[in-house]
Amino acid sequence: MKIVDQNQIQNFSRKKVEEIEKKYGITDCVYDLCIREFSKVRLSELNEEHEIRIIRPFLLAWGNMTRVLGYNGVRAICRKLRDIGEKIEPLRKKDFTTVNLDEIKDQIIELFDELRKTKFMSKKGKSKEAGSTAASKMLHLTCPDLFIMWDSAIRTKYGKNDGDGKDYFEFLMEMQRRVWKKLRSEIEELQQKYGKKVTRIIDQYNWAITH
Repeated sequence: MKIVDQNQIQNFSRKKVEEIEKKYGITDCVYDLCIREFSKVRLSELNEEHEIRIIRPFLLAWGNMTRVLGYNGVRAICRKLRDIGEKIEPLRKKDFTTVNLDEIKDQIIELFDELRKTKFMSKKGKSKEAGSTAASKMLHLTCPDLFIMWDSAIRTKYGKNDGDGKDYFEFLMEMQRRVWKKLRSEIEELQQKYGKKVTRIIDQYNWAITH
């Protein structure tokens, strides 16, 4: 299993995240609003209003996934979240910095794969699946204090080429054990300065070193 290079851990710099904040921070207004509004919603009660008002902006406007998902994909993901909502609800109270990931390993893998394999029809009538990036973003939207987002570049960086639930669980473990625990003081300083969640700070750093 490929792991993050030790030199990169030692060279984790506030400057990388601060550069992203300066350049792109203003766009996080959509992200912040969606995270805040979604926290008030019980997943089993998701409906079209939540899809249009929260999930679409999060995935399409902020998440830049219009080409991959389109409206049909977003609608299918909303239905899937509603169907598996009761399985996710207990995780919404978990915190990435303190949770024992091994204790919820099976749940993480199952939920990630269910979301990743969400099927929908494209406008051209082709059968598609939501995919790994969308799955991570939706888990983050539902449990922003627990789950960290990724994309294809980040998966490649950390050697998670299958992009399945097992890979995602291993990615979270690596982020917790080799990033958070070794860089806690730097991450906490950034968290306080920008008012971001730990999971978002780590996502910003991963984005900075892979894009």
